[in-house]
Amino acid sequence: MTQYALPDADDTDGSWTDKDGGTVLYTSIDDAVGSADDVTTYIKVEDFSSNEVCIVRLGDVSAPGSSGTYIKFKALTTDNSSMGGEPRLQLELLQGDIVKATTPTTIISTSSWTAYEYTIADVSGISDWTALKMRITMVSQGTGMSDYMQVTQVYLETQDAAAAATNNSQSFSLVADGAMGTSFSLVGDDESPANVRI
Repeated sequence: MTQYALPDADDTDGSWTDKDGGTVLYTSIDDAVGSADDVTTYIKVEDFSSNEVCIVRLGDVSAPGSSGTYIKFKALTTDNSSMGGEPRLQLELLQGDIVKATTPTTIISTSSWTAYEYTIADVSGISDWTALKMRITMVSQGTGMSDYMQVTQVYLETQDAAAAATNNSQSFSLVADGAMGTSFSLVGDDESPANVRI
């Protein structure tokens, strides 16, 4: 079964706010997969000619058993000046403070909420799937035209957990049936004896 790591706490807000200017971010971008509510809840930041960063913690998942891990998000930007140069967006998957995957700097639609998806080709460097965060960066193009970057959904998608290794080994103890040196039973973990003559 596919696993999804949705935002479950704020780490760093920076200048980002929710739709109404509030300082709790994750609840505005943690929509259920396939149910992004777009204009109803989102986070935003204004472009004043410098990059703006926020970080949210992701919910715990297990290490996947097969390939197919993706960073997915849905966003919209504005072109308030009608002069172009609107900001772009980059997401980075962190384990603790270490970058494990990075999306390209993405040109975001100015006309409608649009979903974006990037494949993480190699997840072997991730050792703790319970310590993941997503760093969201509005990348300014230096025009500073008071355009807004808006993000309504962010999550990590990965495959079912790796199967646990199976141990079929059994331990046995020698139990005397009669006089010493004659006959013994091998009693396994499942308490089923196997008689052995010595």
